Amino acid sequence: MKLKTLNPIKIFLEGEDKEELLQSIISNDLSKYNSNFYSYILTPQGKILFEIQVILKSNFIEIICTNDQADLFSFLNKFVKLSEVQVKKIHIEQSHYNFEYFTESLKKGRIDTNFIEHSTLLPSEVHDEYIDYNKGCFIGQEVVSRIKHRNLKKKKVLIFNKNSDFKIERIDNSQIILDINSFVILRIPTVTNIFELEKNYKLTKI
Repeated sequence: MKLKTLNPIKIFLEGEDKEELLQSIISNDLSKYNSNFYSYILTPQGKILFEIQVILKSNFIEIICTNDQADLFSFLNKFVKLSEVQVKKIHIEQSHYNFEYFTESLKKGRIDTNFIEHSTLLPSEVHDEYIDYNKGCFIGQEVVSRIKHRNLKKKKVLIFNKNSDFKIERIDNSQIILDINSFVILRIPTVTNIFELEKNYKLTKI
C-alpha cells in the first residue's frame, strides 16, 4: 500500500452549539479536556474515517486533519444545518504533514491513521486511548462498545523495524498494512507471539 496524496487541512468550528455538535460526532470525550486532544471520527460500522487533533479555544474549536482523504469539511457540514455552528476550512502547507512527518511519528511508535486507507481499521486496534467508552452516543459507538465490553478484539496494529532491506511480501496470519523505508506496519492477531514473529521475519517491534 502506498501513502495517499497529501492533503493536510485545518477546520474551524464557531457558534454557540460547537461543543455539543462535535461531542456527538467524535469518539473521545471533549468535556474531559481544556486544551488539545486526539480523537477519531468513525463510520457507522465503527471503522476509522478521520483521525483529528482538536484544539479548544475560547471562541472557536480548531481541528487538524493531517491528511484529509474523505472530505472532512463536507462531512461536518452535514451536521451543522440545524445548529448554530459555522464551519470554515483552510489548507495547510504539505511540508508540515508529509512523508518525513509520518516516518518520524513511526519512530516514536505512533501511527497517524490518516496516512493509511480510511475505513479499514478499528480504533481499538490502533489507539484505544482515542476512544472514551463511557461517553454518550457518537458515530460508530455501538460497534466499538460491543467489541470492548464483549472482549471481541481479535487484531492489533503494530509498528516494526525491518532488519533487512528486502520488501516483505507476506507474513503468515498477518496483514501488511504498509511497508515503507525501514518500517513495516502489521495488523496481527492479538494472540500472536511477538518474539516468534520478530525472530522469523527479522523484525523489531517499536
